[in-house]
Amino acid sequence: MRLKEIARILKGRLYGRDMEVENILPPDEADKTSLTFLFNPEIKTGAGAVIAEVRIQGKNGIVVRDCKKAMYHLLKRFSQSKQKPVISGTAIIEEGVHIPDSCSIGNYTVIKKGARIGNGSYIGNGVFIDEGVRIGRFCRIEHNVVVYRDTFIGDYVYIGANSVIGKEGFGYVRFKTYKRMPHIGNVIIGNYVELGSNVTIDRATIGNTVIGAGTKIDNLVHIAHNVRIGKNCIIMGQSGVAGSTRIGDNVIICGQSGVSDHLKIGKNVVIYAKSGVFSNLEPNKKYSGIPAREHYVVLRALARLYKDL
Repeated sequence: MRLKEIARILKGRLYGRDMEVENILPPDEADKTSLTFLFNPEIKTGAGAVIAEVRIQGKNGIVVRDCKKAMYHLLKRFSQSKQKPVISGTAIIEEGVHIPDSCSIGNYTVIKKGARIGNGSYIGNGVFIDEGVRIGRFCRIEHNVVVYRDTFIGDYVYIGANSVIGKEGFGYVRFKTYKRMPHIGNVIIGNYVELGSNVTIDRATIGNTVIGAGTKIDNLVHIAHNVRIGKNCIIMGQSGVAGSTRIGDNVIICGQSGVSDHLKIGKNVVIYAKSGVFSNLEPNKKYSGIPAREHYVVLRALARLYKDL
């Protein structure tokens, strides 16, 4: 693709020579036939063309208002693929399943009776979709995902490979031995949610486990039974949220953090990496540490601890 055409796509300002772009690479890997993005204009690169928010001396390039958004729009354009919908002959689809002609179903996938798949959705290889599951329009369910009974998945949802949605939660009653509590609830996943690979979301004991619209969950995250997560939250890898906790809108939980059960996390909260949350958190604040405290308190404590080193 010519650099001029890329400038048109990004609505950016072209300068230097219009050249043919053979690849898009990181700054330290790019060569004279490649295009790169410079979030920091002081970084040196061997790229033949650059995209940045300022003009780079000695380079061909494109000036854009927001480099990260420009990267999003360009990579989205390059990654779009037009595959014809197909239902594999090895898929096992029971009676009463609704699958529009615009859907694709992969090899050895099993779809149980009463399930409904929305227009334009893609179901990968080896997926198991249980009875009564509802999957919305233009979803992408990657290989080996398991979706248990009565789960509701909204529109434009992405679920990464090997994730499990709607399994019974970790709830027990002790008699002489532990007996598993029956879980008769379900999972509701809102529109535009993205789940990474190896994510587990437990079904509710009674009622619903809810993932709010627009929320993004990284790989290797566990969401326990009856948790309710608000809209547009970010939960990073290797984090866990215990049962019946309520998380407000626009919350960010950084990697390897744990949130205890039956808590309320206010809207717009940020929980920094490796934190342990054991009490309710007020909205619009940043927290860190074990147990989690307001981040500025943790920084002051660390400053005192290390001041004589």
